[in-house]
Amino acid sequence: RWPRLMVLLAGARSAGAVALRRAPRGGVLRWATSMGPSAHCKRLVLVRHGEVDLTEFDGRKAFYGGKDVPLSARGRAEAQAAADLLLKEEAIDIMWSSPLSRALYGARCIAEAQGIAGDSITLHDSFREVDRGAWVGKTAEEVGAAEIEAWNRDPNYDMPGGGESLAAVAKRVLAAKDQLLEKSPWGSTTALVSHMWVTRSILAEALGYDTINDTSKLHTIDLPTASISVLEYSRTDGPKVLYTGLKPVAEESVGDSWGS
Repeated sequence: RWPRLMVLLAGARSAGAVALRRAPRGGVLRWATSMGPSAHCKRLVLVRHGEVDLTEFDGRKAFYGGKDVPLSARGRAEAQAAADLLLKEEAIDIMWSSPLSRALYGARCIAEAQGIAGDSITLHDSFREVDRGAWVGKTAEEVGAAEIEAWNRDPNYDMPGGGESLAAVAKRVLAAKDQLLEKSPWGSTTALVSHMWVTRSILAEALGYDTINDTSKLHTIDLPTASISVLEYSRTDGPKVLYTGLKPVAEESVGDSWGS
């Protein structure tokens, strides 16, 4: 990886260090990076897992949340596509992952592509997906639009069956994110492979949303399966979102944003 790092360092001298690229999916323009973070920044690459196998739910788009649902064949292809895209865009130094198998598969794909030992991936239980409680196995139609809207807007919604509210998810996720950043050296790039609501919580905080008292905007952050979002944390400024929801194109796949 050293020759590649030297190229990235040399690129820091050029004025075109940050470029506007076209996302592979749908012609949406987003900011993307062409060099690593400066010595005064920590870069965090957030990757959502690929499409899951819904066979357990008879192929219905049911809520699964923190249940350990495996990836589909398309989801595995999407995870590899994300790893391939990151190999071109980012030099990853450190890998973290949710302990759920659908996220860990993607983390291992990225680690292998980047030359990182698979046994060095840090698993953190607080990066697992939201617990959907009694909603697990039910479709949105079965749960009802009013209940889903109440869950999205009420940060302390009492989820049936012992599930989590969005505020509860944000509290554990953001605490774990702080631990991740504390263990990431300045000038490094860390990748975290996790889930839709985990990634939304981290992005929402960086965008200035109140993730504890007003969760109404979280569901507006579009994160397709296997999508990539990148943030930077500096010594002096607040977090900066470089881009969100960059969808890699897997062979014979366009994917969708359904999940949890």
